[in-house]
Amino acid sequence: MFDFSKLEQSIMSLPQRIEKAAEAYGRTVSVKMEGEAKENRPWHDRTAQARQRLKGRCEKEPGKLRIYLSHGVDYGIYLELAHEKRYAIIYPTLRKEAPEVISGMRGLLDKI
Repeated sequence: MFDFSKLEQSIMSLPQRIEKAAEAYGRTVSVKMEGEAKENRPWHDRTAQARQRLKGRCEKEPGKLRIYLSHGVDYGIYLELAHEKRYAIIYPTLRKEAPEVISGMRGLLDKI
């Protein structure tokens, strides 16, 4: 005789396990993107504030996981958009990392 109670418990806990795994992956990716942006910034530091205040973060919302990369300085918008975008780092980093992030998330979900 097969006891279905353990199987049922496993199936019932699957959404929470998927959510926790995805959130952990998102946090890992956001830290990696932050490091990439800080390392590959196209400007030379004067005060180091722009580099130090680049932040990656991951936020969980109902049914969603958002991964952010942002500036923490007021003039970050000018680094991104002024001077023909020569000093931009946010969009180039997101564009470079996005395929790997999506692939990694697919791989994570395949394992679960």
